[in-house]
Parts: sequence; structure tokens; C-alpha cells
Amino acid sequence: MKRSIVLLITAGLSVAACGDDAPGPAASNAEKAWVTPPVIETAEIQGSSLVIGGAASPSGRIVLVAPGGRVFAAAADNRGRFSLVTPKPAADTLFTAEVQVGQARYPAPGRLLVSAGPGGPIAFVSAGAPTRRFDPAPVLDAVDSDGRATFLSGRGRASAVVTVTAGVQRPIEVGADGRWSAAPAGLPSVVVVDGQSFVPSIGAEGEDGLSATPGGWRLIWTAPGGARQATWFPAGQAETSP
Repeated sequence: MKRSIVLLITAGLSVAACGDDAPGPAASNAEKAWVTPPVIETAEIQGSSLVIGGAASPSGRIVLVAPGGRVFAAAADNRGRFSLVTPKPAADTLFTAEVQVGQARYPAPGRLLVSAGPGGPIAFVSAGAPTRRFDPAPVLDAVDSDGRATFLSGRGRASAVVTVTAGVQRPIEVGADGRWSAAPAGLPSVVVVDGQSFVPSIGAEGEDGLSATPGGWRLIWTAPGGARQATWFPAGQAETSP
């Protein structure tokens, strides 16, 4: 069942800190330094709230746009760490996140997907990069495709080795951040990760949105520049291969 998705884009939206008419000396100095767009590292539903954590420029202002154009903001600490809490969205939503320095904005290179349905995916999706999923999932987090490149991604213990079969079999080491990814040649009809089999239901045909598919969910969205992206998220426990 296809559900329309709220795509919130910050372009053209003027956001300023409460009571600030112009950037002060600190903002002016920050504009001259390197600015790090927000990197979302955690996102989860806690009761009626969406709680997001990550890293950005030290003392930077993190801005997230919520349904209806409402803006939520939080300040990173002097190490660049931030935590931002918003109401749980009422509909499947693609959020944008950015660091704001004075009137300049530095967006994260992707969108944060938050499903409104129980058990639905929460993930950061990007054009030309593997999805970073945050909600519980099997050994395979997601399969991404734009019609040309394909990415597989998952999580595990840092430095552990997972065995991935997508046309050919290969060992992949889990990174220090607990994530692994692979880029097979073409879109496989079956993916096997450590003995668990998955049949991705993926394709960029149809309207943008999140929909239920056999064994999971499929997200179709349009990236800046018009490129169509599709991501399949497996649900629950996958079938174990004999």
C-alpha cells in the first residue's frame, strides 16, 4: 500500500535564531572557518518524540525542518556533538538537516526518513551512497539503487567479517562504526548475508513515497537534481539458507 511521503526542503526558507537580527562576531568568525554539515548518527522514536543525535561543527546551530515547515534547532557543544528532539511525525517523512552559520546554510547530503507506522524504517538516505539505517533490522539493513549503481549495507560488530553473496560471494569487514557496505555489479535478485537470504523488491517506478512490499518496505524519492532513488528495507528476521 503506497503512502505519500512528506518531503521537506529548506531551500528558500529563512530561519534565524530567536531574537537575532544579524550574526554576531562569533558567527562572523565561524563563517571564516571550515563548517561541517550535520552527520546524523542516531535516530529513534521515544514515546511521542523523535530523538536525533550526531556531530557537526563545534558550537554550530543544527536545524531540522518538520512537517508544516516548523523548524527545530539545537546547538552542538564545543566538541561538535548534538542532540535534537522533535515531536514524532504523523506521516512518513523525509527531513532535511543543516548547519546554519549566520545566513549561510550547510545541508547534510541526504534526507532523514522517519516512518510513521509501527516497525517502519528510520534511516538516512543519500544519492550515490549506502543507506545508514537506525531502527532494528536483520543482518541486511538496506539495498539502494538509482538504476546504475547498487549498494548493500548492514551493521555488525566492529572488525567482524560478514559473508555477502550478491551474484558472487565475498567477505566484508565491518568498520569501526559498526557498519559495512558493498557495491555489487548490478541489482541482484537474491542477497545472502551470513546465511540469511533476502529478495529485494526494488525499482524506481511509481510515485515518490514509502510502501510496504513482500518482506519489507520500499522508498522511492527524488534527489536534488532530479535523480530518482529507490531503497528497499528488509523487515523482521530473514529466512536462513540451508
